[in-house]
Amino acid sequence: MPNRLVTWGCPAILAVALAVLVGLGITGSSTGFLQQFFSSQSDPALISGTPQSIRSDEWAVQTAWTISQVEQGLPVENRTFPGGSDTTVQSDLPSTDWSVAFRPHLAGFFFFPLDNAMSLKWWLPAFAMIAACYLFLVSLLPRRPVTAAVLSTAFFFAPFFQWWFLPITFWPVTWCFLVMTATIWLVREKRLLPRIGISAAVGYTTVTMGMGVYVPFIVPVVFVAAAFSIGFTLSRSSTWAAEPLRRRLYRLLPLLVAGATAVGVLVVWLLTRMETIDRFLSTIYPGQRLGKTGDLSKDGLVSLFGAPVTESLGLANGQPLGGNASEASTFFLFAMFLLIPLAWFAWKDRRSAKLTDWVVVALAAVTAVILAYLLVPGWDRVAHILLLDRTTTGRIRIALGVLSIIVVAVTISRTDTLRSESGTRPPRLIALVAVCVGAVPVFFVLRYLLLRDAGIIENSTAWIFISVISVVAIYFFARGWALAGASCFLAASLLGSAGVNPIYVGVYDLNETRVVSEMKSLAGDAAGAWVGVGDSFLPTAILVQSGLPSYNGFQGAPSPEMWDQIDPAEEYEVAWNRLANISWVAGEGEPDPTNPGPDQILMTFDSCAAFAQDHVKYILAVAETDQACMQQIEVVEEGPSTFFLYEVLPLEEAASVGPTVP
Repeated sequence: MPNRLVTWGCPAILAVALAVLVGLGITGSSTGFLQQFFSSQSDPALISGTPQSIRSDEWAVQTAWTISQVEQGLPVENRTFPGGSDTTVQSDLPSTDWSVAFRPHLAGFFFFPLDNAMSLKWWLPAFAMIAACYLFLVSLLPRRPVTAAVLSTAFFFAPFFQWWFLPITFWPVTWCFLVMTATIWLVREKRLLPRIGISAAVGYTTVTMGMGVYVPFIVPVVFVAAAFSIGFTLSRSSTWAAEPLRRRLYRLLPLLVAGATAVGVLVVWLLTRMETIDRFLSTIYPGQRLGKTGDLSKDGLVSLFGAPVTESLGLANGQPLGGNASEASTFFLFAMFLLIPLAWFAWKDRRSAKLTDWVVVALAAVTAVILAYLLVPGWDRVAHILLLDRTTTGRIRIALGVLSIIVVAVTISRTDTLRSESGTRPPRLIALVAVCVGAVPVFFVLRYLLLRDAGIIENSTAWIFISVISVVAIYFFARGWALAGASCFLAASLLGSAGVNPIYVGVYDLNETRVVSEMKSLAGDAAGAWVGVGDSFLPTAILVQSGLPSYNGFQGAPSPEMWDQIDPAEEYEVAWNRLANISWVAGEGEPDPTNPGPDQILMTFDSCAAFAQDHVKYILAVAETDQACMQQIEVVEEGPSTFFLYEVLPLEEAASVGPTVP
């Protein structure tokens, strides 16, 4: 086992870095993308990089609703939509609910200003993942703390994490590494305090992960954690004393108790908000969305190995490797190729009548299962029983990414043991075979993109260099040159995706704009909701961040009260009963919802219709709108944008006032 300095050195450095970043209020948020619409000047909060429009899950949904929560005083029920929205289930929002105690990244909203609180939310899950990865690596490689730190950092900068940079991405991976670390500690460690401490950490993180409710990321990492833990426990070589299996299983008791306690907490949490969960599961999209075995497309297969071109994913919005840059992102999949030297070790063990390394067997088995889910059709019923169909072909890559780190660690551990026992390394031929196998998919990815003349490979120098050093890393790992391999891995990750997210001071808060100030001054304490109208995302972004009552925003579980007002006969339920962004354009008659995309609800607004007359007081528009029952009350010019504020007039009053006047 590693000593205390090795164990806690890297986490301590991470804690100091976290404190500095939070103190300065620095994030990687792309909310600065909005600044260009409200100012003609450069953004003083942008330190480096470019805010990504494709990161709308962050800046238009999670961060926007978080700011709304702050504006409303962190309520359990956000009051933007009529009927309210349960903030404890969707979008990972701060509130005064007891469940926030299990979401440590939200603690800052009770103590810090918005910018510093957002900084803690941004960095804590990511740093927790790095620390958990490091603890796992030094538990297997106690004499290689520097290599473990470099590998953990390189893994953090993996393209997949940078393009999916959200707490719901990092917490499942953190949990996976902690479970595997706990298995190692419980099997090997005799001291009581470390055994209880690591088990408690697993139990706490289990609740944190579960409350994120993002099953497509949770299911894959559970498979990986289970495979490693089973393999490690079964391997007699995992313990110094080679204890019998019954004793090893008994040692895992603290982990089982922590897991059972965490499940109990989650059951209470689920039961106390079952109405919200039932409404979410009853949606048309995503509802209880199930994947299919063997559903990986040709573009998906190419993008699976497309890590070398990740630097350019933003150029063509991920095309043709995915529907967007996030969907197209992946990992450097060393596991696929380093299983070759591990297979050589297994063959060598068998020839010398050594004990079976069940870790290698388990890792090979779970890799095969995941690849089978992606490539082999026809076993959907089995996949359903295993819950694999709860993920997708793009999101299951998270398991292959974690597996790559585990396989790298196990390969290094086996080569270190070989060197200590015989003074030799794995044969150069085995390493070269791994390199050749690793180079094949890289070659075909680049050839495929060149033939497609894809804009994604515009910067050829960068992707060629990244491809070369990622393949060289395979050779170094296979030969046992761990630090050299880790350094190549880090270089490839940094070159490919270090610039995905900007370095930004805090977040861009639309409550500091003049238009929101005018809207709040106009509304005052008057009852009545807003509707944002126009062929633009700006009205929705403004209304959500403002915290004002409105019918715009990204909904999780649809509000029954709101949709009873909009569609009392439930004539359009297929269109609105979904996880989706709600926006409005001018139209005639009662609201007529359509779906430009599965997660988009486009509504028509007529100020003279019964819905508007009964429920809407004000309109925010990005263009002048001429309707009989609207009266323009203010025009706000801000930077390059012009916003029009209207009041809905009663039908009888509208007849006397006439059409709106600029």
